[in-house]
Amino acid sequence: MFDAQSIHLKALDSADLDRLRGVLNMICREADQPLRAPATQKIAALLISLYRHGVTDEDKLLSVSRRALAQRRIDNTTAVSDPVRQLEAE
Repeated sequence: MFDAQSIHLKALDSADLDRLRGVLNMICREADQPLRAPATQKIAALLISLYRHGVTDEDKLLSVSRRALAQRRIDNTTAVSDPVRQLEAE
């Protein structure tokens, strides 16, 4: 069943995915992480969630991704449960 919030999420097209892939590739290079690493996959999911919630600015996406990756390194058990709330905290 759909909740009220999911109905209003932005669908992603190929241009959106290319843009997100570019951000993720940059994060992978900076962190020296392979694209298929578990931490990278979690960052990819975070990026998609943020983008679908309307966060399309590349600098914001990079900033939140870097912060989430750094947090994962500090505490591997910490998960980003609400990416929108994390962005608002910036």
